[in-house]
Amino acid sequence: MPTQPPGKPPKRETVLPLLAELVSRGDGTFLLKPKVPDHELDTWITIRQAAEVLDIHRHNNLYPFLGEYLVFRRPLPARIIISLKSALAFKQATQDPDFWENPALKERLKENVKKSMETLAATSLEG
Repeated sequence: MPTQPPGKPPKRETVLPLLAELVSRGDGTFLLKPKVPDHELDTWITIRQAAEVLDIHRHNNLYPFLGEYLVFRRPLPARIIISLKSALAFKQATQDPDFWENPALKERLKENVKKSMETLAATSLEG
């Protein structure tokens, strides 16, 4: 295990969202499938990736925030994906120490999520 020199802060790992994924072809080879950003250059990430972005150790802890503080959709009944933009907005909002005690700050974020969820619902009904 590497040790840090005295007086230097430990290096923090940078977590980047998944921009591509490996898809198994079943014969031992893989395809690199890029993730194309969806509507308005938003990228959709898994709930586990969102937990990493938000620095939450258990991804199960995110479920209460879905639809209230995080924009999500279900492309399949058993699969939930979260908007990277909403995860980053939630992370930025919660870095304010007054966020959880200030109803105005919480309401502003909730309104943005509500508008995005309504837009998603309307576009899914059209297509």
